[in-house]
Amino acid sequence: MGNKFYPLGTIVIVKGSVKKLMLIGRGVVTTIKGQQKYFDYVACTYPEGLVGETVLYVNHEDIEEIIYKGFQDEDDQRMQENLKEQIAKLFPGQ
Repeated sequence: MGNKFYPLGTIVIVKGSVKKLMLIGRGVVTTIKGQQKYFDYVACTYPEGLVGETVLYVNHEDIEEIIYKGFQDEDDQRMQENLKEQIAKLFPGQ
């Protein structure tokens, strides 16, 4: 998929699962076991939504199927361009 992200609200199934996830964040850096890690997306389960602080981290290559593509408009396009620039600065070659 390259540097293009799916829109927020997109419903996906990741490889090895049957549970639907909804993408709720893009270009996420989080700390896991004391190390900073980059993920293309942060997701919650669908249809439950965000329950407490439980989220799942997903990369493009983890996505097996798109069930529903979220809303896109000019604001989303600008956000994606900004995200692409920031990722290029923080992670050259990403």
